[in-house]
Amino acid sequence: MRRYIGLGEGPNAQIRLRRRRGENVDRPVSESQAAKTRLRYRDLFFDWYDLGGVISTPIIASYYAQYWHRFALAKFEVACDADIIALIPKRNTLLDEEEMKALLAYLNSSFDKLYIESKGRTTGGGALAIEVNILRDMPVLDIKKLPRETIERLAQLFDKLEAEARRLGGADRAENVFGTELAKELVGREVEQGVDGLFNTVIKEVDHEVARALGLEELVEIVRALTISMARRRLSRAGEARPSALRGSEPVAPKPARLWKSKRANSKPPTVRLDKWFKPK
Repeated sequence: MRRYIGLGEGPNAQIRLRRRRGENVDRPVSESQAAKTRLRYRDLFFDWYDLGGVISTPIIASYYAQYWHRFALAKFEVACDADIIALIPKRNTLLDEEEMKALLAYLNSSFDKLYIESKGRTTGGGALAIEVNILRDMPVLDIKKLPRETIERLAQLFDKLEAEARRLGGADRAENVFGTELAKELVGREVEQGVDGLFNTVIKEVDHEVARALGLEELVEIVRALTISMARRRLSRAGEARPSALRGSEPVAPKPARLWKSKRANSKPPTVRLDKWFKPK
């Protein structure tokens, strides 16, 4: 570790800065703006190379999902990268394992999926991203106010959902999530035959249990239908054909050549100072 750190500091550093805000530079990475800022906040960082502390969290979710965001219970220590979002319960709302599973059952339900579909950011390939501000405003069940038998039923359903998802092989295939027939309609291609899918089985059970907990039994099928409708609209945008690929009676005019113009000279730098996020003492 000391040898690795040494590669980024000192006059003989091998890991060096080459460009900074459009200017050519040649300095050790330990002299970067971020590294210098860390040195000014020794109460938060050990040294210039320190990235901060580690916080344990029981709930993790993928930042992107093509079909369904899965919120999982982290039972073992794992380091997450930027593609994983961690949810940290507040100290005054600590939950036991059964309560945590009940909350996770809701987070994997169509009620939560409908919120994510309506608020999430759609990428060019049709994937759905959940930003931190979206999660911050996301409505969740107040588990502490639920009867214990409801908590236990939701917890059991979460375990059942986990087991079925593992048996199917995950939520990265449309048929595993929506079942063969619905998946074929949503993605517009052939999928594996004979798959019931999580949405038609365990997630449906979760939806009805959540609806009973909320007193919204009459709305559960409406919520499920809206969820599918929004997913269909999102996935259809990912496969739209280009006008030039469509043949008809009228000729298609060629696209004009694009004139590229550099904006680097007049654009603002895409970064902000790290010390903007810290208040100097």
